[in-house]
Amino acid sequence: MKPVVLTLHPWKLHPWSLVLRPTGLRLGCLLLLLAMSGLSQAAWADDDDDPGGAKFSQEAAATFNKRCTACHTYGKGVKVGPDLKDVNKRRQPEWLLKFIHGSSNVIKSGDPIATALFAQYKQQRMPDWTDLSDQQVKDILSYIAIGGPDIKPADERHAETATTADIERGRQLFNGQARLKYGVQACASCHTVQGEGMGGSLGPNLSNTYFKYQDRALAEFLRHPCFQFGSSAFETHYLTPKESFALKAFLRQAALRQPSHAANTGDVPTTGKVKSASSNPPQAMLSRNSGQEGSKR
Repeated sequence: MKPVVLTLHPWKLHPWSLVLRPTGLRLGCLLLLLAMSGLSQAAWADDDDDPGGAKFSQEAAATFNKRCTACHTYGKGVKVGPDLKDVNKRRQPEWLLKFIHGSSNVIKSGDPIATALFAQYKQQRMPDWTDLSDQQVKDILSYIAIGGPDIKPADERHAETATTADIERGRQLFNGQARLKYGVQACASCHTVQGEGMGGSLGPNLSNTYFKYQDRALAEFLRHPCFQFGSSAFETHYLTPKESFALKAFLRQAALRQPSHAANTGDVPTTGKVKSASSNPPQAMLSRNSGQEGSKR
């Protein structure tokens, strides 16, 4: 019996693929692995007004990643300090607020939980984050409570998963038919994409940009302003993750339409778009290509 090839896409489950023979034992192992993975798609952050997305303070997420992750993990066990997953269930909000603002004072006060943690973690005291307001600390705790560290920004979705609506949204944002949230100039002000009509010439042609950068690198590129001039507000607010994803999806679709991509992937020879390399192709081939070209008009 031939092996059954099962490909598990990284944006749906985990970045691995399995080749299994359909035996009962191995099938059972596969089902167990799938159950452990949750069979759920990744949660994506919501940066707009969609009530279905996960909402949290972007500032809280940035503070968590900058400060907390130096000593703590989320769901991956002890690092320097305790794992912060479910910390909201283990400790009262008032205690957490007081401890985060000034762990040294809480320990000195003889608080039993604080002194036990101080002893358990080799007297490594947590810094006193006195510069954070009560609301900032509460936002960080809310971010942890909803599983924020496991929620990925929308622009980290692979463009291959985009819907037709996502691609059309990206096209409208690119051409300026839809306004970008923070008032940034439309991409077509400086760039053009082959097949999209008018566009600017100040910047490079973006027709093949998606395959030049690839998905993850392009997402990272779109997080920063194209030019280092203009409103300073763009330094902190440029594109929302959803806008970035839509533009990335549009650029992928645009790149797929380009003849250069089709030629490189070898997808074209059966479509009749590419003529034979010979200056005098066989009559049968010429007739077939002509018929195919005619059927498209």
